[in-house]
Amino acid sequence: MVSLSDQELVSRYTTTGEDYYFAHLYTRHRQRVYQKCLLYAGNADDAEDFVQDIFLQLTRKIYSYRGDAKFTTWLHAVTVNYCINQLRKQHQSQTMYQNYQYDSSQMADWTSPSDEIYFQAFEQVLNQLPQYQRDLLLTKYGEGSQIKDIAFRQDISTSAVKMRIKRAREYARTLYIKILAEKEY
Repeated sequence: MVSLSDQELVSRYTTTGEDYYFAHLYTRHRQRVYQKCLLYAGNADDAEDFVQDIFLQLTRKIYSYRGDAKFTTWLHAVTVNYCINQLRKQHQSQTMYQNYQYDSSQMADWTSPSDEIYFQAFEQVLNQLPQYQRDLLLTKYGEGSQIKDIAFRQDISTSAVKMRIKRAREYARTLYIKILAEKEY
């Protein structure tokens, strides 16, 4: 098996689905991917997580490898793109958390008792939404995830994600209006 090229391993894996071929690719390239991830992540734990995620994604993405470039070139591009996306997400999360902390510290200065009604209504809406809709809205708006990332994680099309978000928002809006109307009486 050692004598097989990367392209031959990829070809055999994609045609037979045998994990044996993918395992050889993993063994052959894991250290190279780890070193690149370590460079971007800056610590071993995150680098290990990145490597695992990259090879998990690779089990799906490998079917798109056309062989125009060397496998190592293609794998390098997949690895770098993944690492950059992870760093971008971490930066967005840190910025959002810092903004949240600042806003929370300033909130006491400008909130009024009537604002509390709206916050309570919002919490009630979240509690009354079906779990899948709550998770979807929190992923999109709470975590700031992109539609394409949600679609990838759920293994559905981006248009399906958009429609599910639209329906969840409409239902949440309906619940919110209903809850506020009940509080007025």
